[in-house]
Amino acid sequence: FVHVFILKNLIPEEPEPVLTVSPSWLSAGASVTLNCSVKDQSAGWRFYWYKTVPDPSDNSYSYELLHGSSSGTEQDSYIVHGQTHTAGYVCRAGRGDPVFYSYHSQPNFVWSGDSHSSASLTVSPDRAQHFIYDSVSLSCEGTSTEWRVMRLSPENRYLSDCTTWGTMTVTTCHINTYWLSDAVYWCESGSGEFSNAVHITIQRPEISSVPVPLIVGLVCGIVLFIPLLVLFRYRASNDSCCDRPVQSESDNMDCVDNEIDNYSTLLHGDVFLYETVRGPQGAGHGMDEEPEESAV
Repeated sequence: FVHVFILKNLIPEEPEPVLTVSPSWLSAGASVTLNCSVKDQSAGWRFYWYKTVPDPSDNSYSYELLHGSSSGTEQDSYIVHGQTHTAGYVCRAGRGDPVFYSYHSQPNFVWSGDSHSSASLTVSPDRAQHFIYDSVSLSCEGTSTEWRVMRLSPENRYLSDCTTWGTMTVTTCHINTYWLSDAVYWCESGSGEFSNAVHITIQRPEISSVPVPLIVGLVCGIVLFIPLLVLFRYRASNDSCCDRPVQSESDNMDCVDNEIDNYSTLLHGDVFLYETVRGPQGAGHGMDEEPEESAV
């Protein structure tokens, strides 16, 4: 264990440099600036600059040294002139004698929106913005017979090919549903060429927020409705009890008393009506008096 510990401390770990590219999208006549940074900023590093060459058969890249970079540069930046098409770059650092090299950086890219005859990318449907559930196909055209479609997310810098998020035929990548994402897409040919790049953005359906007063109103309505429902059911149950066919003895007595009162009222009403028709009776015999005749 002591020997292993000593060896680990004697052999330095290879750092992984980070490459940045500016600008990310090419414009006519503009140069491209590459910057390579190493975590260990101590002096003595020399920097080596490479251009990536696609190898679709191996799903990887090979690297070609850029002009004037075979012995490395003291500066941690490199300027590329005359770049007109999409391209990928890599850097690494080295120091000491013999030279101790770092790892290669992750590839970084400069993109061009202009297509050319040797390699081009077309998107179907032909628009830059899509919905998350859209069916999107990316087709590669050119002189090569072997292609792969790549994408790089600007947010997390994750580089992947179509086999990860779609189905690749000979020249066309069909993006699987739900795997469409905001990213830059381009084609790479078996002969080492890059196509134009397309930045696709995804429009996701917005979920409108419900206003707070509406939520409060709904809650209050539910709270008030529950007691009213309970009261209604309680009254309905009481009414059903009162409508039973069997009556108690007290209820029967009340009904008899009501019938007697109604009968008495009818009798008195008939007598009054009879007296009204007959008119007032005379005294004594109870007969109307005849008018007396006057003597002549």
